[in-house]
Parts: sequence; C-alpha cells; structure tokens
Amino acid sequence: MLNVLAVIIPPLLAIYFAVTFRSKLNSRDATVLIVAFLISLLTVVFAFMVKYVAGQLGFKAETGDYSAVSNILFTNLTYAFFSGFVDEFCKYIVIAAYAYRRKEFDEPLSGIFVTIMIAMGFTTMENIIHIFMQDSFVDTWRMLINIPVSICLAVVMGYFAGMSKYGLDSDDLSSMGLRMRSLFLATLFHAFYTFFLFLNDYKSVMTLMVIASGILLVQVGLNIFRARRLHVRLMYSRSRRSKQAYDNPFSS
Repeated sequence: MLNVLAVIIPPLLAIYFAVTFRSKLNSRDATVLIVAFLISLLTVVFAFMVKYVAGQLGFKAETGDYSAVSNILFTNLTYAFFSGFVDEFCKYIVIAAYAYRRKEFDEPLSGIFVTIMIAMGFTTMENIIHIFMQDSFVDTWRMLINIPVSICLAVVMGYFAGMSKYGLDSDDLSSMGLRMRSLFLATLFHAFYTFFLFLNDYKSVMTLMVIASGILLVQVGLNIFRARRLHVRLMYSRSRRSKQAYDNPFSS
C-alpha cells in the first residue's frame, strides 16, 4: 500500500501545482509544466545508467563502522555528492534545454513551479524503478520522505534559475552565475540528504541532521517569500506598462 502511495503522491502533487500555477500566475499556459514533467520522467533513466556504470567501476556506497574505517566515510561522502549532482543535473537539463526558453519561465515564482513539476516527474519514475528493482537500500519510507525533500530542493533550484531570467539576458554572466548557483545549492543539500541515508547510526549525527534540515527549510522559506514579493512587483510593473500603453496608444 505504501509503495503505491510513493508512486501516486508525486503525480497528484504535480496536478495540484499545475492548477495553482494557472490560478496564481494570471492563468498562464500550464503546458510548460506538463511537458517538463513528462521530460523529467525520461531523465531518470539517464541518471540510473550513470550510477550503474559508476557502480560497475567500483564507485558506490559502502557499509561499515565509520569510526573504525575512515575510508568508508570519505567514500560515502564522495559518492553522495556524485549521486546528488547526477540527479540534480538531470533536472537542470530539463530547465536549460526546455523550460528556460519558454516565455512563461520569466521569474523566480514561475521557476519554482516548473522545477517542482520536474522534481515530481523525476521522483515518480525514480520510485517506480526502485519498486521494480526491489532495491534493498531504498525502502518505502525513504521513497516517501524523498517526495518532500525533492520539493524543497526544487524550490531552491527553481528560485535561482528563475532569478537568472528575471530582468537579465540569457548570455549575461550574472544570469549564468545564478543558474550555476541553483545547481550547486541543490546538489549540496541533496548530497547531505543522501549521505545521511548511508549512515547506520543516526543518533550520532542527529544534531547535524537537524541543523542541515533547518538550514534547508530556512532557505526554502526565504526563496518562496522573495519569489512571491518579486512576483507582485512584476505584476505591478506590467500593469503600469499596460495602462500607459492604453492611455497613449500612439506613443513610441
């Protein structure tokens, strides 16, 4: 039953965010969200292939007593960053290759919605693959926890990716810097989350887990608050320009 929930919840959330996107962002075309969701389903295959090849080459997570074997700690930390980067880079590809080119992707709030849709598509297919593979490492609870974590990571990535389009040219160095920042921060938080999953003894790092979770939630909260504020500012600016164009139809 919980396995079914792990697969059903992400698409249901995707539908909710698609409806919210149209209602909150002036009835914008939600096609970009639907296509981004569908494309992200395919990117999971690429992510699994990369990780599979890495595993065949001997680069994978290891189990053991960290206090006794420091090499295991380093290997798992390195693999956590690698795994996090692969997943987040696949999501970023959908933004860069498709969503970023669409006119609807023009502000942080829009970027957040689109990236959440990408994350939900990625998580849906990821959970399906884990179920069919009967992965002993990824149990049902971890698949369920992965859903809210993916949303939080999507907010972080989507905010900065949207900021890179907010009043900036796509070739601008500042725009590229914001996009790289979106990928870096999402990868960083994802890596810490993955690394904690490798630990056998959660009690020894509970304080660190709480601190990391708190930092992520604060980052998410700030990103949503700023995105909403910038959205209001953008709508006000567009409203003024529209009113001026209506009052002065022959002005250049």
